[in-house]
Amino acid sequence: MPDISEEVEKLKTLAINTRLLPSERVKAIEVLGNIGTREALLALLDVAGESALLPSERSFALSKANEIIKSGGT
Repeated sequence: MPDISEEVEKLKTLAINTRLLPSERVKAIEVLGNIGTREALLALLDVAGESALLPSERSFALSKANEIIKSGGT
């Protein structure tokens, strides 16, 4: 079973892959937000900073990062 670090890195890679459909990238962002760790938070901030993504995807990544911050992420 892959550890959380590997899973977060894979999800981040999916979330910034512009060859995927936007809906697939959004799903990866959603899952990162659900993980809720500091590592996931940092990955979401990286995704939000990816200028190749749609503004709505970047905004969604920031929103999920904000949720982790508010919850006190582990």
